[in-house]
Amino acid sequence: MRMTTLLLRHVIGTACWLLLTGAGSADRAWDFNLPALDGSHFVRASSVQGPLLVNFWGSECPPCVEELPRLQAFAADHPAWTVWLVATDPAPMARAFVERRAVHLPVLRAGQNMSGLMRAAGNRDGGLPFTVALRQGRICAVREGALAPADLASIDAACTTAAAQEPRR
Repeated sequence: MRMTTLLLRHVIGTACWLLLTGAGSADRAWDFNLPALDGSHFVRASSVQGPLLVNFWGSECPPCVEELPRLQAFAADHPAWTVWLVATDPAPMARAFVERRAVHLPVLRAGQNMSGLMRAAGNRDGGLPFTVALRQGRICAVREGALAPADLASIDAACTTAAAQEPRR
């Protein structure tokens, strides 16, 4: 009986860890088609060659605002990466924020199913900021909460490792 209890605790603990860290989301396919903030075109995640970093943010989310310069610096320092910001605010509010803050990264509109899109990538509670890294349409890293420079380095390493493990064609 004691062994069963220990095994059950281990299984429940592992499941909770996977849910809280988003670790169970890695190496899963994830795709979307979203409009640019200005409405000029749509983008599809699976069409990106190379690694893609997708960051969900809101203008009234202090950690989201705080990490924007780090995301812009990451994009500038890692030209092989495509970095997209997905605004969770209404388009006029997001446009005004992007202009005020001189955000130079591509900004997309989340659309009606933003929470479903984030949930499909591993964000169970809809918290912001939320970042998903993909390579060839497969999730290689997920982070909920503000990104520190070490997190960006970890994401880069995880996706580089994923690329090394991809079968050669």
